[in-house]
Amino acid sequence: MLHSMSDVIPPQPEPSVEHGPLARWALLAAGAIAIAIIAVPIFLAPDARPLDREWFVGADTYMRMVRVQDWWAGGDWYTSVSARSNWPMGETLHWTRPLDIALIALAAPFWPFIGFHKALFYAGLVVSPVAATLALWALAWGTRYILDVRGQVIMLLLFVFQPLTRYYFMAARPDHHALILLAFTVCLALLLRHASAPEHHRSAIKNAPAWAGIATAFGLWVSVESLTTELLALAALGLAWLITGQVRWLDALRRFTFAGALALVVFLAVERPPTEWLNSEEFDRLSTVQVMLLMLIALGVELMWRTQAQAQINRAVRVALAVFAATLAATLMWGMYPAFFKGPFGAAMDPRLADLWLGKIQELQPLFGANWKNAVEGTYIIGPIAWLAVWLLGRLKTASAQKFFDPVALVLLLVGLLYVPLTVYQVRWGAYLGVGVAVAWAAVVQRVLDWRGGPRIGPEPGTPVLRTPAVVGVVMAHAFVGMVLAMAQPEETAKPATACKWRDLSPVLSTPPFGGGAPQVLLSHIHQGSEILYRTPHRVIGSPYHRNTEGILDNYTILATTVADKAHEILLRRGVDFIVLCTDSPEERHFLKIEGDTLTRQIVDGRAPDWMQKMPLPDGLEEHFRIFRVAKDRAGS
Repeated sequence: MLHSMSDVIPPQPEPSVEHGPLARWALLAAGAIAIAIIAVPIFLAPDARPLDREWFVGADTYMRMVRVQDWWAGGDWYTSVSARSNWPMGETLHWTRPLDIALIALAAPFWPFIGFHKALFYAGLVVSPVAATLALWALAWGTRYILDVRGQVIMLLLFVFQPLTRYYFMAARPDHHALILLAFTVCLALLLRHASAPEHHRSAIKNAPAWAGIATAFGLWVSVESLTTELLALAALGLAWLITGQVRWLDALRRFTFAGALALVVFLAVERPPTEWLNSEEFDRLSTVQVMLLMLIALGVELMWRTQAQAQINRAVRVALAVFAATLAATLMWGMYPAFFKGPFGAAMDPRLADLWLGKIQELQPLFGANWKNAVEGTYIIGPIAWLAVWLLGRLKTASAQKFFDPVALVLLLVGLLYVPLTVYQVRWGAYLGVGVAVAWAAVVQRVLDWRGGPRIGPEPGTPVLRTPAVVGVVMAHAFVGMVLAMAQPEETAKPATACKWRDLSPVLSTPPFGGGAPQVLLSHIHQGSEILYRTPHRVIGSPYHRNTEGILDNYTILATTVADKAHEILLRRGVDFIVLCTDSPEERHFLKIEGDTLTRQIVDGRAPDWMQKMPLPDGLEEHFRIFRVAKDRAGS
């Protein structure tokens, strides 16, 4: 019988690093299965069908495709303005160019044969799975001295067992989060490889920390969200030096910080014009602010390196040096860029949008809410952290017996300590947590596969009877808990989300009643604006991006006001020709919760003001959309 988890988890065996042909084929097969799990389901979902009139996942994907099309049609490399959004002023996006480059690179071989638009569409379908393929390869390389071939095969499959990790890499999702997660995975893989390689292999991977710094800098070029990856690497390498006093860890930290700072200087020079290399100040997009931060960190590490080189110093002095360097960097950043400490949104977003819009975005919600649905989803996202804890306890037991410092355990412990609180705070961070958990989870499964305890059957030495149930339990335990919670879930009173089928409506929006293809100005819910821009030549007011403050506020005011004339005044100022609303959508339900006789309530109840003329729709589209022509004078004629 199983008496304790330590009985099930024996000491970590030395992994086999001899990758013969059979092992390579096994890893290739596991990787192919993982990519299929990531890429295929979206094509089988009845409401998705990406190949049916170019469907993508989420609003950001459509806006990304519009951005690339505008750039390739003659837009300025340095200009990040969508002229048709926030009409007539235009909207400045906070995105950067790496994903744009990736999409163009993937489309380039095919557009001479099928045209640019179609080639770009197919690039959008595959760009995130391509990033996933690179992430899986990096993780397999990084864990070669932690897991044997069996463990690596299991890890690749468990990688896609993480719901948020799989979501960010899924097909038909050309979104920069796949590149951010790729940069994190590459950095983590390099840290694990550096931490786990035997001493006689150390010279072969001496530059792994430098490459980790470059990968992290690339992540920062994509999004300042990668500052958490920077923090993880700094903590892992810095704590290894503080604990052991070994110069090789300080050398690794030095290589990481200097390579990262230099790479970010190069990326800044690519992203911004020369006039902004020294004086750009943006907190939600790569600018001089982030470059200065990494340079200050690198200088602080150089101070520690020179002090270490001059004399042997004890742990107390090492800690004092690290605290001094961190405090100095923070103080200088505070003096130069005090808004940096508000965070990207806090520094760059109008505070009026925090509760009005940002706080209602699903991926920014806390992991555990006050309903059963959150409990079920939270179990699947954070449940596997239990196996990270089990693995860490096993490593700790082995380390205490053999009296050695375990840098691999430190790296994965820090992944848990950093990303568990962040995931509880905002669910989207669970994608990062899933990558680190997959490594430890696979190590636990690998150890259970080696377990020889309990009753046995068959010829000597016999096969443990309980080993297979134990493996199944380790893999499926949290899923079983999630299923139990799902079965205990009371009936939902809220209606399911409704898909707004703009691909069905968009041809109608180019017919004579709607301008015959000539650009019109449309007002819709802000999360629909990006798809309207992609599918039609029309213009919109609102879009779901924090820099479009006036567009979001005007959109909200029009639909939430109880004074119809006020809404009409804003519509006239914006030059809106048509109001186009998706019926029974989540956005409509949100506006119907607002107290008072709002314009949305009047529209839903069939009491629209006289200056709104309802437009007939063909082919059953009346069931899914409402369209009104906006009168161009205040009398409503």
